[in-house]
Amino acid sequence: MKNFEHVQFSNESIGQTEIRRSIINNAALFLAMFFIFSIPWGNAVWDGLTRIFGFVAIGFTGLALITHGTRSKLNIFHLFVALFGAWLMLSLMWSPDLVWGKKLLTTTTQLLIIAYLITLILDTKFKMLQMYQSYVLGNLVGSGIIIYNYLNGIQSIYYQRYAIPTLDIDGQSIMLTLALPMAAYLATQFKSKIFKIINILAIPTIMFAVFLTGTRTASIVAIIGIAYWLFTYRNSSFRIKSTFVVLFAISIIAVLTFTPKMSIDRILSSGESISSGTLNNRTVIWAASIEQWKQAPLVGNGIGSLGYVLSTKHVEYDSAHNTYIHILTENGIIGLSIYLMMIFSIIYYSLHTPLPEKAFLISLLMIILVSQITQHTHFHKETWFALTMLAIHAHLESKRA
Repeated sequence: MKNFEHVQFSNESIGQTEIRRSIINNAALFLAMFFIFSIPWGNAVWDGLTRIFGFVAIGFTGLALITHGTRSKLNIFHLFVALFGAWLMLSLMWSPDLVWGKKLLTTTTQLLIIAYLITLILDTKFKMLQMYQSYVLGNLVGSGIIIYNYLNGIQSIYYQRYAIPTLDIDGQSIMLTLALPMAAYLATQFKSKIFKIINILAIPTIMFAVFLTGTRTASIVAIIGIAYWLFTYRNSSFRIKSTFVVLFAISIIAVLTFTPKMSIDRILSSGESISSGTLNNRTVIWAASIEQWKQAPLVGNGIGSLGYVLSTKHVEYDSAHNTYIHILTENGIIGLSIYLMMIFSIIYYSLHTPLPEKAFLISLLMIILVSQITQHTHFHKETWFALTMLAIHAHLESKRA
């Protein structure tokens, strides 16, 4: 009898423990989703709000890890994330700008921690879809703010370009384009008609916001997201395809009709800027950055050093406007190699997934890779979110395949 009571008491204790763990785990997931949801618009409400949400999400996710552990398995991507972080930390030793270097290292460390913690709480595909949806909804809110500013004539510091004032306009436009393939993918995954409609309508809405920013790089890489959206209809009936073509044409006409002429002209000047211009002085920055990289080709000049070393050549920029050149100059061949190995690990897993998943994963990754030719987004929250999601998603689907 005593043994029976002991077993019953033990079972009740285990049950209560599991309930507590489940509550903590669900809270960590919800807070992580809210953090991702806030990235595109949070700082418009209050500068630093997104950072606060991030710290709270990290705290609860860490608590979930301590109390519950994880069913998720880290993959080779996370090894290179750790190596990248370690190399950035080491490179601070020879950086000529310790103040800026420490600030960047702190930011990067937080992003790398988030990459691990997101992985630890996403152990099912449904949770992954929820995380993607949070990002899409966040960009719908961000798009709404941009459209509101446009309707009320609130321009950014750049003439006839519209954005959330507290965010870098070029970085924000790339943030928006990442949501395009996510919305198209989610429209094929959810059975709920409401979510299908929300995600389908999100695409022209976000695309309109991209055009309002007048950012050439974002407009170019957005084509990748739209192409993937078209791909998702490849097996649809003729009636659905015809309906889609009509709606797509209407959306394009509406976007082009209501977008300011200055933004359209700027976007359409992309070809001329590439063939005969300096890409807004980017080629000048690239050349100067490469010259400074040659001073320390293997290890680079140290984290946060770019602005300092360029100033010695009278080039007053603190970023290379190219992720790969930026990493190369600051962190050398070693740093860039580690970063590229992270990318290759995602490609490796993606190539071992079924075609529908592969098309989505490669589309989202291509937006990141192409945009980084003219943008330095390797210190941005949305970039590390997208890379982490790609790594989790590709690894999970490759194991299923």
